[in-house]
Amino acid sequence: MEYRYVRVTVFGASRTDLQTETTLSEEDIRSAYEEQPVYIDQDATSMTVAFDDAGPVLSYLSQRPADWAGRA
Repeated sequence: MEYRYVRVTVFGASRTDLQTETTLSEEDIRSAYEEQPVYIDQDATSMTVAFDDAGPVLSYLSQRPADWAGRA
C-alpha cells in the first residue's frame, strides 16, 4: 500500500491535512518511528501513528478523504 495523504490531529480537536511530495510505503512509515514510543494501527486504506505521551496522532491515508482540508 502507498500513502500520499497525512492528517495530523492534536488533542483530538485541532487538525491539519498534508499531501506528500512522493508516496510513502508501509516500510517508510514504520522505519521512521522504529525508535519512538508509538502505537501503529493499520487497516485497508490507512496507517495511524499515536505517540505514547498524548502527542499528535498522524494518519497516513492512501485515498484523499471527503472532508480533506489540504491542497489537492
